[in-house]
Amino acid sequence: MNCSVAAIPLAALVVFGAVRGAADGDSQTLAALLDSVVSYRADFEQVVTSQFGDVLQTATGTMHLERPGRLRWQVDEPYPQLVVSDGEYVWVYDPDLEQATVQLFDETVEGTPMMFLTDTAVLDEHFQVRPKSPTVESDRRFALSPRNSESTSLFREITLTFSADGWLTGLDIVDDLDQRTAMVFRHGEVNPVLESGLFEFEVPAGVDVIGNLPDDVPAESAP
Repeated sequence: MNCSVAAIPLAALVVFGAVRGAADGDSQTLAALLDSVVSYRADFEQVVTSQFGDVLQTATGTMHLERPGRLRWQVDEPYPQLVVSDGEYVWVYDPDLEQATVQLFDETVEGTPMMFLTDTAVLDEHFQVRPKSPTVESDRRFALSPRNSESTSLFREITLTFSADGWLTGLDIVDDLDQRTAMVFRHGEVNPVLESGLFEFEVPAGVDVIGNLPDDVPAESAP
């Protein structure tokens, strides 16, 4: 499993689910933007760069999201990968490896930014929200960063970029090693009606499954 790619959906879920418990000022402004989004669909382009600016990875694909906790993150290029969350389990499927991993939603989010999705009241206690200068005059940008170095977060800063219409168009993540993951969202649709099947994963025949199997997955799917 490519950890860099698979980690992004966790941040995406944080973006759409975590900020409602924030305090006032900039946090309230950001919360108002996010609270207007119940579902979202977009194409994405992702570039991961090292602390020296070297490109480590690129990827393109599509994202479908429905609050709270439901996500379909499909990487098409250069290597196919599918991440599906129904709010109870998170699946990561690598077709080339014929392997799928599954974890309980709560276990997946523990120790990650996504932990605030399940306990939004603690977000303001651990993170501060501040505005950032826009790269385009009509854009609105906000940065989320840990309040102290003892935070359990796996990132140093997340920057969210919104269009003048209030659509999320960019998501940048900087980790503790100064590795940057920059995503651009295009052709976004806010609050579309999404089929429930998008957030369900059926194990393909012959695929090994690693992790905590849901009760409704046939035993023969396990390795």
